[in-house]
Amino acid sequence: MKIIDISDVKAGRKIKKQFRAEVTEDIWTAFEKGTTGKVVPRSHVEGDSVWREIVKARILDSSPTYVDGELYFAGPRLAAAIAEVTTGDYLEIDPFGVTSKIESALAEAAFFREAEKQGFDVIRMPENVAKHIGTQNYYDFRLRKDGKEYWVELKSLWGTDTTKARLIHTVSHDGGGKNKARKDRQVWRTSSCRFKDQDFFAVSMWLRTGRITDFAYALSAPSDKYPKWGLPKVPKYPEHVTQNPPVPDPPSGVWTCDLLEICRRVDAWKRKRKHSR
Repeated sequence: MKIIDISDVKAGRKIKKQFRAEVTEDIWTAFEKGTTGKVVPRSHVEGDSVWREIVKARILDSSPTYVDGELYFAGPRLAAAIAEVTTGDYLEIDPFGVTSKIESALAEAAFFREAEKQGFDVIRMPENVAKHIGTQNYYDFRLRKDGKEYWVELKSLWGTDTTKARLIHTVSHDGGGKNKARKDRQVWRTSSCRFKDQDFFAVSMWLRTGRITDFAYALSAPSDKYPKWGLPKVPKYPEHVTQNPPVPDPPSGVWTCDLLEICRRVDAWKRKRKHSR
């Protein structure tokens, strides 16, 4: 839906930004108060620029021909976003939450094929393994090549800020759920990923580049123990990696786009740990 008006509305002592977007005849659904979406650039919808989120949007009122709503972000990011958003940008709403699921499936398939092209034997690991079958795995892929094995966790960029990776999972403080009777049950004290659960992260760059085959890789090691290639840890939970580490454009430093290079870094990290024992 194209945004046709942006205005200031006083709410107590604060000034909020509200918008109106047109509902055209090809839009087949109505929108309830409280529905949320993202404002994306006009240049993406009408041109060839890559997808990105400018600001979040929440619908406050809906009619057959338009929706009214508010623009929002948490914290200081709102001011910069408000300065950028303009009439003519588009409100994007996914009523069934399918976009992220499709993106995840396509990214997994793309990584599988890219790793095979590099000469790896690739296994997509099963989820929620029953206790009587074997050990539960907490990574997405296992790669094997030249007698070496690598555990890979596939993640994405942070949709609200594509300069950062999104290294999170669902919290399970007590290991409950299907696998609560397992000795190796999933127990995490925070929503950040644990370092020990994978050898490296593969982060889909699709939200930034528009190409589903683009990935950035980073070693799953704490920077205080491996300053050269490690990622920062959560101060309160040092066994966990920080949730949203920045990924330079193009990826550099602790990040690389070269799958073979990240495997070399894993090998070096394993040698370092072995010699330090």
